[in-house]
Amino acid sequence: MMEKYMETRAKHVEDERNKPRVVDECSIKNCIYLLKTMDITPIEEIKPFRVFKIPENREIFMSARSETALMWLRAEME
Repeated sequence: MMEKYMETRAKHVEDERNKPRVVDECSIKNCIYLLKTMDITPIEEIKPFRVFKIPENREIFMSARSETALMWLRAEME
């Protein structure tokens, strides 16, 4: 019984390793990378971290034009 469990578990681990990785273009890391390219103050660079915790906010930020995204982000930080 234990042997069967170990085989099943090993197969599951192998399946997970072989599963294609999905790249999230709206990840927090990508949002911060884009944020660094904008004309912002150090304080403005830190405040958006809370905003980026919400997936919908990250999608809005990454989808908008740079100027619009920065204006939207500043409004969200108030």
